[in-house]
Amino acid sequence: MDSFCKISLLLFIIVSYFTVTESVKPRRMAMKLIHRESVARRNPNARVPVTLEEHMEHLTYTSSARFKYLQNSIEKELGSSDFQIDVHQAIQSSMFYVNFSVGQPPVQQFTIMDTGSSLLWIQCLPCKYCSSDHMIHPVFNPALSSTFAQCSCNDRFCRYAPHGSCGSSNECLYDQVYISGAGSKGVLAKEQLIFTTPNGNTVVTQPVAFGCGHENGEQLESEITGILGLGAKPTSLALQLGSKFSYCIGDLTNKNYGYNQLVLGDADILGDPTPIDTDNGVYYMTLEGISVGEKQLNIEPVVFRKRGPRTGVILDSGTLYTWLADIAYRELYNEIKSILEPRLERFWFRDLLCYHGRVSEELIGFPVVTFHFAGGAELAMEAASMFYPMSESDTYHNVFCMSVRPTTEHGGEYKDFTAIGLMAQQYYNIGYDLIEKNVYLQRIDCVLLDDYSPSK
Repeated sequence: MDSFCKISLLLFIIVSYFTVTESVKPRRMAMKLIHRESVARRNPNARVPVTLEEHMEHLTYTSSARFKYLQNSIEKELGSSDFQIDVHQAIQSSMFYVNFSVGQPPVQQFTIMDTGSSLLWIQCLPCKYCSSDHMIHPVFNPALSSTFAQCSCNDRFCRYAPHGSCGSSNECLYDQVYISGAGSKGVLAKEQLIFTTPNGNTVVTQPVAFGCGHENGEQLESEITGILGLGAKPTSLALQLGSKFSYCIGDLTNKNYGYNQLVLGDADILGDPTPIDTDNGVYYMTLEGISVGEKQLNIEPVVFRKRGPRTGVILDSGTLYTWLADIAYRELYNEIKSILEPRLERFWFRDLLCYHGRVSEELIGFPVVTFHFAGGAELAMEAASMFYPMSESDTYHNVFCMSVRPTTEHGGEYKDFTAIGLMAQQYYNIGYDLIEKNVYLQRIDCVLLDDYSPSK
């Protein structure tokens, strides 16, 4: 009898384990990523680049703004700055937006996807300083939502709130301080989110912690309602909705490419893994070398190693260009120049490496540039990922530029820092596993992902 009871108990435990495991498996929340250039600008002060030089200046400026945004995040983590991030730089530089709704009844949001920060915050009523009056989307009114709940000071998320404090009614307050202008101040709260998947299905999440901002400053773009942080801190949606997320990016020069997507929860973890360091909430990787075709560039791995402040390599979801450590940049620059200089005419603009012609015509057979990571994972960049065409139409002359820049452009203290941008990540699914602390790199056309099948 005792043996029977023990066996029965063991079977019960096994069945219960698998039942619980199945019940807590994260749901799959796939959503389309919206290219910033596909959004009609409603800001009356926004200026559209007219000349080729203005177009190049615009691209360089937005990518530089993103690098400065990352700088500010790192300086904040070092404790050398009272500021957290600059929302103006985030809005100016981020390449992709995410649509979803909040609350019940649902209120549509239009936020920036950002792996460089770890808090979802949106503008909320009452709003002392919100975006301009010509906002496209209505401001969320928590008083009208039946699923809204403020976080108390005892809530476990409160300890991670930016500049968190306790209000007079035991509510958890946050104050996201920005470098220019007012910041985002409000209450930490919990609310359900509603996502529409690429195949038209609707997914409603459990209540998640987010920042309900009542004082957000004057934003630059009227369509933006907040920032969706996917960093590695506990307030990040990536951790609240599971431990995995992934994004897939296609042709960045085609603003109408319709298959860019972000997946939360049961995400696409495909391809080869490489370790990530998440200690500061930012995703650091171990880059071991760079090759051009069969030639391994003469770069010591220590150049890429995270060995103190303002060093190391991150994979960024916001910047267009790759910002490369100084020694590595000079090696790559000289190699690319030696290949192209004998047969192409240089186009001179500041210190960018640019040439006359079209990528699709002049660079046929150009050697693949590969970033080699610890564990064997690779980012292989063909010509369309290494060079950005400055002429999508006949508006500009046919010119293309290398989509890699030196970090020393932003000061010598960052000469050993590298931020790998979205041009290098084209036609890759990037999958993050925050429990295993790995990122997976899989070369794929995003249209092949299951979420675009109507039967799914």
